Amino acid sequence: MFIKILRFLVSIYEYLLLALLIGISFIILMSNEAPQIRSLQGNFTDLFAFVHYPKIWIDDLSNLMRENETLKEENLRLSLMNASLKEAYLENQRLRELLNFKDTTRLDLMPAEVINQGVTPLFNSILINVGQKDGIKPNMAVISQHGIVGKTVSVGQNNTIVQIFLDVNFRLGVKFQVSRVYGIMRWHPDGYGEVREIPKTAIIYPGEKVLTSGYSEIYPPNILVGEVLEIRQSASELFQIAVIKPSVLLNALEEVFVVRNNRWFVKPS
Repeated sequence: MFIKILRFLVSIYEYLLLALLIGISFIILMSNEAPQIRSLQGNFTDLFAFVHYPKIWIDDLSNLMRENETLKEENLRLSLMNASLKEAYLENQRLRELLNFKDTTRLDLMPAEVINQGVTPLFNSILINVGQKDGIKPNMAVISQHGIVGKTVSVGQNNTIVQIFLDVNFRLGVKFQVSRVYGIMRWHPDGYGEVREIPKTAIIYPGEKVLTSGYSEIYPPNILVGEVLEIRQSASELFQIAVIKPSVLLNALEEVFVVRNNRWFVKPS
């Protein structure tokens, strides 16, 4: 193998010698300080400058990629900051509305935050962050500035489970604001309320507001419940059924009030 390589080198030694001499001549030429040689060096530099272009292009591309990553991180940081500021603004607006609502009522209201929804499989419920230490007891009304939410059912030291109006076992005494008809509202799985056995002679208007009746030891009177969506005839056609759209959007509920007093209620003698 070595002999074959040696024979091959011997066969092309003239070309190798020529390349070596050209290389030496080029080195001597480039190290010459003569003005003519310097000018020739400049021409050679211009001629072979394209060799550096790929490296320059790769460096520029690498810099652009690093800059793009930096800009992406900055954009994410600014987006998170913007979302945080927007959330703080919305919370401020809600708290201002809640404060105004509390100041305009005579009820003893304890503000609370909703910290979880659907906390028990037994009934539709939410969990709020007040409890026995705040004077909360079972069967206290829970409301928001938009209307009825439900009632307290299980009270711990620091947290309370609230049965919400969407529970199928929830019942609420209501009155129609314009027609002054009273009834008992129950909730349907489709998310709407129903007041059954309304006399056919009663005139109920779609869009009419529905309020709490006040005939309850739990719920104060005149708290908004919702509005009439439509009127249906019962199967016997002797009564009417009012379908009620609730005024509170539970999916967007974040703050509530617990009503801690029932001074409005007078027990029958």
